[in-house]
Amino acid sequence: MKIRKLLFVLVIALMVSIAGCSEQRPPTADPIDLGLNQVRDMQELKTLLAKNNDHYLKDFFGFLGGVRSNDNAVPEMNTAEDSGTNQSSTTHSRTNVQVEGVDEGDIIKTDGERIYSIKYDRLMVVGILGDGAMELLLSERLGSVETSNYRYTYFSDLYLTSRYLIVIGQSWQYTHFDATGGIMDDSKEDPDQKEGESSIESVSYYYSTPTTVVWIYELETLEKVEEHEVSGYYLSSRLIDDNLYLINNHYVYNYIQYPENYDPRPWTKSNGEMNIPEFTDIKYLPEMNYESFTIITTFMLDEEVTLQQNIFLGSSSWGQIYVSKQSIYLATTVYNYDLLRGYTQKGVLISYTMNEETGIVTFGGAADFLGYVINQFAMDEYNGFMRIVTTEGWGDAVKNRLYVFERQIIDNKLELKQVGFIGEGIGKPRETVRSVRFNGDKATIVTFEQTDPFYTVDLSDPTAPTIKGELEIPGFSLYQHIWDEDLVLGIGQEADLEGRVTGLKLSLYDISDFENPVEVGTPLVLLNTQNSWSFSEALYNHKAILIGKEKGFIGFSIWRDRWFWNYYTSNNDYIIFDVNPANEQPITIKHVVTHFDLYEKNSELYSQSDQYYYGYYNFSVERAVYIGDYLYVVSGEAITSHNLTGEFSTVQEMIFIKETSLE
Repeated sequence: MKIRKLLFVLVIALMVSIAGCSEQRPPTADPIDLGLNQVRDMQELKTLLAKNNDHYLKDFFGFLGGVRSNDNAVPEMNTAEDSGTNQSSTTHSRTNVQVEGVDEGDIIKTDGERIYSIKYDRLMVVGILGDGAMELLLSERLGSVETSNYRYTYFSDLYLTSRYLIVIGQSWQYTHFDATGGIMDDSKEDPDQKEGESSIESVSYYYSTPTTVVWIYELETLEKVEEHEVSGYYLSSRLIDDNLYLINNHYVYNYIQYPENYDPRPWTKSNGEMNIPEFTDIKYLPEMNYESFTIITTFMLDEEVTLQQNIFLGSSSWGQIYVSKQSIYLATTVYNYDLLRGYTQKGVLISYTMNEETGIVTFGGAADFLGYVINQFAMDEYNGFMRIVTTEGWGDAVKNRLYVFERQIIDNKLELKQVGFIGEGIGKPRETVRSVRFNGDKATIVTFEQTDPFYTVDLSDPTAPTIKGELEIPGFSLYQHIWDEDLVLGIGQEADLEGRVTGLKLSLYDISDFENPVEVGTPLVLLNTQNSWSFSEALYNHKAILIGKEKGFIGFSIWRDRWFWNYYTSNNDYIIFDVNPANEQPITIKHVVTHFDLYEKNSELYSQSDQYYYGYYNFSVERAVYIGDYLYVVSGEAITSHNLTGEFSTVQEMIFIKETSLE
C-alpha cells in the first residue's frame, strides 16, 4: 500500500511539474502550411513534449480509474517497373518498384554497364565487358565498424543517377554511462575497484544514438565526394529524377531526464559541418502525440549537391510509406486502451506534396482512418485521389475497409477528406488483408484465414468504390504483380483447408472479366516435404523479385530447410521462373543457380573461424540482374554470369575476396 501511495504522489508531482512549465500561448502558423503550426522557440518545443508526457499520464490514470477518454477517437464510418535515370543502350533489368518513375533503394543496381552491390559494409562494383564477361572494378570495406568510439554502420540501399552512386546506411553510436548519468571512459580502469566487488557506482549502461548516413560517390571515378548524416532512424527513401527523398524518424526520449540545456532538435551533418534547424522550421498538427520528429530531407543531386528539409513533430513511428511522383504519404497506427473497449486502433495518414520542377516538399493534409495498413502496396494515389486498404482488430472482430481521400482546402486548412468508402464485404469473418495491388481505377485484394478470397474492386467512381468479383481458392498471395492489363501474378503460400501453410505458391489470375476473376491453369506449388519448410524474401520484399517481362520470366531466391533426426540441412537456390499464360501451367521453373558450390571450391580462402559463416550464409544468393541476354547472379561473396539463351551455360565465376575472376 505504501508503494502505491508513493507511486501516486510521484505521478501527481510529475504532472504538476509539467503543468507548471506549460505556458499557454496561441500557436503560430505560416499561411503556406495551410493547417500546420510551427514551433516558435525552445519553451514551446518543450511544452509540446511535456504535453506528450501528460498524454501518457492520462493513459495511466485512465487505467486506474477504469475508463480513459479518447479525445482523438475516430467514429465508425458509414458505409512497375523502375525507370532508372542512368540509361544504357543494352536492355537491362531494373529494381522492381511500386510506382513507375519512382526508384526505390536496394542492395543491387545496374546501369547496363556496371553492377553495383552492397553487403553489410562491402561495396562491390563489377564492370560488364560483353558476352557475359566481367571485371572487378571495386571491392571496398566502407569502415562501418569504429571500435575506438563504439560506432557501427550497416549499409542497406543503393541508388544510381547519371552522375552519382548513392550509398545509404543506418549508424549507431554507443555511449557508456555510469549510474549517475556521467559518461564513462572505457579506456581507464578504476584502481580502487577490487575483483568481484560491486557497488551502485559500478552499475552502468550503454545508450545508443541512431543516425542515417548518406555517402555520395562520383560515378565515373568511384570516389566519395559527399558525406552526410541525418539524426534518427532510417525509414525509407525514394529517387525521382535527380532528387533523393530521405525519410527519417528522430525519436525524442523522455527529455525531462536530461539536463536543462538539452536540445531535443534533430540535426544534420554535411561534410563535417553540423546543422541544427531553426525552431520555426519544425511544424506540427494540433491534437497529436508529440513523440518524435519525422524528417524529410531532399538531396538535389545536381553538379553541386544541395539539401532541403521538412521537419514534422508528431507520432513516434510511421509504419508505411507510399511515394508517387507528386506526393509522399505516411501512415501510422496509434493504439489506445480502456477497460470498456479494450485496445482500439486509430490510423493517421499524413501527406506532403512535391514540386516536380524544384523538388521542394510542402504539407499536403492529413486524415484519420480505422485499423492499420499492411504495407506500401495497400496505398495508392491516382488522378488526385488517395486510396488505402486497412485491417482493424483480430479474430471475430476483424474488419477490412477501403478508403478514398481527396486533398481539399477546408476552412483555410489542407485536409485529406474522405470521399469514398467500402466498409463491408472485403474478406470473410476472421480474415485479414494479406495483399493489395492498385492499377489505375482497379484494385485486387487478397484476404486469408483458411482460404484465399481474391477480390476485384472498381474504383472508376472514387466516391462509390464497388466490389465487383470474388474468387475463392486455397492459399494466399502476399505479393501481387501487374503482368499486363488483364493478368495479375501472385506470389504467396499454399495452405490446406485448415489454413496451415504447406509451401510456396505462384499463381496467375485473369481479370479480363472483372466480375468473374479466374486462376489461369494450374498454379506452381513448391510443397514442403515432411519436417521441412521453405521461405523467400520475395514474400515480404518486392525488390527481391527480378522482373523480366520482355523476356517472359521472373526470378527470386528461395531457402528450403529439412529437419532430420538430429539436425537441419538447408539449401539456397536462385530460381528463374518462366511465365507463359498460354501453358496449362503458366508458371514453371526454368533455371536454378546456387553459389554454395563456389564456397566448396574456394573454402581455403576463408579462415577456420569464418568458414561456417562465410561458407554457409554469405554465399546465399539474394539478387540477380540481367543485361542483354546474360543473367548475373550475386551473393555476398561471389557473382556468376549465365547465358539466358540456349542451354543456360555458366560464362564466368568471380569470388570478390580474390579480386580476380576464376577461369
